[in-house]
Amino acid sequence: MDRRKFLMTAPALAATWTSGQAAALVWPQQPIRLVNPYPPGGIVDILARAVAADLGKAVGQPVVVDNKPGAGGNIGTAFVAKAAGDAHTLLLGASGPLAINGSLYKNLPFDPLKDFTPISLLAATPLVLVTSRKSGITSVSDLMKHLKGKDGAAFYGSAGAGTPQHLATELFLQRARLSCAHVAYKGGAPAVFSVLASEVLFAFENLALVSAHIESGAMNALAVTSAKRVALLPGVPTVAESGLPGFEARGWYGLLAPAGIATAVSERLTLETLKIARAPHFQKLVASFGSENVAQGPGEFGRIIAADSGKWRSIIAAGNIQLDM
Repeated sequence: MDRRKFLMTAPALAATWTSGQAAALVWPQQPIRLVNPYPPGGIVDILARAVAADLGKAVGQPVVVDNKPGAGGNIGTAFVAKAAGDAHTLLLGASGPLAINGSLYKNLPFDPLKDFTPISLLAATPLVLVTSRKSGITSVSDLMKHLKGKDGAAFYGSAGAGTPQHLATELFLQRARLSCAHVAYKGGAPAVFSVLASEVLFAFENLALVSAHIESGAMNALAVTSAKRVALLPGVPTVAESGLPGFEARGWYGLLAPAGIATAVSERLTLETLKIARAPHFQKLVASFGSENVAQGPGEFGRIIAADSGKWRSIIAAGNIQLDM
């Protein structure tokens, strides 16, 4: 750009920059909508409400949780993606829509890597591999031996096709070179009840749904899917310890904004949400789900989204898994 053109355009550029910075400095100017893309009552909803309460106090405006469930989290996630540049619309995002669904659905209405501004990773929860006490299976090696003798005739349950529970099992079966028929339920609770009733042999499920049954002795916890043992189940080995080195599968949750928001706003959001995530009461909450303190800013959160998208893409392709949308 020559000197004359620069002098002509500089005032307009300065005005645009100034107005953008001014808007960022007075953000938020109205109540904030925090979208939960899942039904009320689950982990995402609980985290969203905890963040909303503390974030509202920090920024001086109400933060209202708006549940927009459906299509495996795609509907609510797409809603936020379409709100480009709107810093008053946020997402409590999850690994399903952001790292898995792009490889499952033919026409996903958003791009997880382009349509969002990662703010903060908040929690990462392991799954627990469980069987009914009545099955007599008490270890991963027992389960593998049992499945080898069934030649695909056994059944496992999951919270639904394409869920982290389903894909963790697919990863397990692929790594162990085993086969087992999938029974997809509408949520984790029905899958857990089917394991208890011996309608399916096993399931990978969230700790919050199975801990009471493990404590009562109705379920056997064979392994956890995290890289390290879980503090709430110190005697339960990881899958990696149990014969499949390097195995890890976890669901993660974090705060995101639409793409295109002001940098000053995203930095403020990161600052406030990391304060929330590191507070004792919030750490106690995520610990109840089996999560360690994994709070991370946008750089690491963005890398996790990209890395897990690639990981699950290969698992889905190997299993020839696809859903229509």
